[in-house]
Amino acid sequence: MASDIMLTLLFLGAVLVIYYLAPSRIRWGILLAASLIFYASASVWMLLLTGISACWSWFAGGRIEEIHTEKGKRGWLLLGILPLLGVLFVFKYFNFFSASVASLLALAGLPADPLVLKLMLPLGISYYTFKMISYLADIYLGKRSSEPYVGYYVTYVLFFPQILSGPIERSEGFLEQLHRGLYYDSGLFAEGIQRIILGLFKKMVIANRLGGYVDTIFASPGDYPGLAAVMAAFFYSFQLYCDFSGYSDIAIGMGELLGIRSRQNFRCPYFARNIRDFWNRWHISLSSWLRDYVYISLGGSRVSKAKRGRNVLLTFLASGLWHGDNWTFVAWGGIHGVWNLFCRKKKAEAAGPVRVLGQTLATFCGVTLGWVFFRAESLGAAFSYLERAVLGFSLSAADIQNSILPFTGDNTCAAYFLTVCLFLLLLFLYEWGQVYGKGRDKEFSLSGIWMAVMGLSVALFGVFGASGFLYAQF
Repeated sequence: MASDIMLTLLFLGAVLVIYYLAPSRIRWGILLAASLIFYASASVWMLLLTGISACWSWFAGGRIEEIHTEKGKRGWLLLGILPLLGVLFVFKYFNFFSASVASLLALAGLPADPLVLKLMLPLGISYYTFKMISYLADIYLGKRSSEPYVGYYVTYVLFFPQILSGPIERSEGFLEQLHRGLYYDSGLFAEGIQRIILGLFKKMVIANRLGGYVDTIFASPGDYPGLAAVMAAFFYSFQLYCDFSGYSDIAIGMGELLGIRSRQNFRCPYFARNIRDFWNRWHISLSSWLRDYVYISLGGSRVSKAKRGRNVLLTFLASGLWHGDNWTFVAWGGIHGVWNLFCRKKKAEAAGPVRVLGQTLATFCGVTLGWVFFRAESLGAAFSYLERAVLGFSLSAADIQNSILPFTGDNTCAAYFLTVCLFLLLLFLYEWGQVYGKGRDKEFSLSGIWMAVMGLSVALFGVFGASGFLYAQF
């Protein structure tokens, strides 16, 4: 499947050879062809649907710019966006909506069978839909002109390194680079290699290694000690972060090998000292998108206190729903929304290491609690999991042994567990240097030592052949 990272990197290698042998003026066309082939490898029919959506949004963008009346612009904005949201709703949310309506009718004493559509979810639909919506909204707001070349625009929408799990790149930066021309940049190429090594370390060495344990405990928490449930919750925090930020690093690095710069998507989020700081560091391309096109569109903070609270909650509920068609995601978004409301914005102030550590640990524990809802199959499963973690918790020798055993199920489990902890420690030390070290204000750079350590770790300890990226399903 096209989502397999090693196949994707092999595909990239073939593209790079053709790409840099070709004249710079046609390299955008090679990018477009590569993106079409990449998407078609998953589904030709889905490529047709995505291509039609891209061409329609490109056409609507031109009409928004051509019309000079506010009413006409707004009309074409709606005509451009509503079909995109309609496709997203049908393929991703229809069954969720149908089941929710059926449940409400059942509560009212009117049992009904939900209508279920058996449709394959288009690859990256949540990501490319947001790309197209932001493009149309920016034209309407006068932030950019419409793109004159449909080929450039489709390349932006379907850019293959970003189609699986983002980042959600804004159109102005990407298209401007296409218009400038795509040239070989040795510094950018070297940075791309470094980012890919970092991403592979996070994904192959840490996330894939944690996946088996997390899946085992979350599948039946009642069969294991409460300590195992606590461990699995924290390990899931690391798994999700390393999986998603690892993909972002790889995707950004792939783009850099092709001479294209992308926006940063993660900035060491588990070093955040409060929940607002966390969302300034986590999935930045999504959080900034929701801020610019949902929160500000609702009125932002330039409204009454009550309306501002409403705007914050609606924005985070939208974030939860964006992630999946389950009430667990809505609950997760609601938790973060309420938490943000109670997090007061404070002036920057110096703080001692003990206070910084306490704030960071409190934020991380709160985020981990939210991830339980994000990971659980249902709200009932989430509450049962938390109940097991709290009421079944103990630090007896037997519970410690039985909490480590699920890593492998045999006598090698202790070594496996210690290996995981060692690699988490390495990642912690690396990110500590990024946040508090001498290079924290510099551009991205992976030192020779870190490149060697991470590269060897991937080669010697990488878990290959595991499932695809977690965020690809969203």
